[in-house]
Amino acid sequence: MPAAILVTHGRLGRILMDCVEATLGAQSDVFVVSAEGASLEQIIARVGEIATGGPAAVFVDFCGGSPYIACRTLQQTAPDYVILSGVNLPMLLSFFTKRDRLPFAELVEVVEADAHRGIRLSTHEPSADLEKK
Repeated sequence: MPAAILVTHGRLGRILMDCVEATLGAQSDVFVVSAEGASLEQIIARVGEIATGGPAAVFVDFCGGSPYIACRTLQQTAPDYVILSGVNLPMLLSFFTKRDRLPFAELVEVVEADAHRGIRLSTHEPSADLEKK
C-alpha cells in the first residue's frame, strides 16, 4: 500500500489529515512535514528521513513553493515518489479510500482527477453548480 507524505506550509498538512481521519478513521503510512520556519535544506532533510519502503504520493500545498522545490529535489533520488501539488480534502479522501485497490500509477491519476472534480464554482443560481458534473 502506498504511503502518503504531506509537505506544507504551517499546519495545513496536519489540519487536512485531522479532517481525513475524522471522516475515514485513523490512517497508516502517513507522514506530515511542516515547512514552517525551515530552510529549503531543512525541508529536504526532514522529508529525506522518511523511508516508505515503496511508492509514495507526496502532497504539497502549491507548485513552486519551498515544499514543492524540496520534494522535486528529493524525487531525483526517490523515483517511487510522485508529487501532487494543490493538496485539498477531496484529493486526500480519494487517495485514502482507493490506495489499497488501485495500482499506484493509476491511483495518482485518479486522485488528480478527483482533486479537480472537488473544485466547483457556485454562482447565484442554486442549480448551476450541480449541473456541471
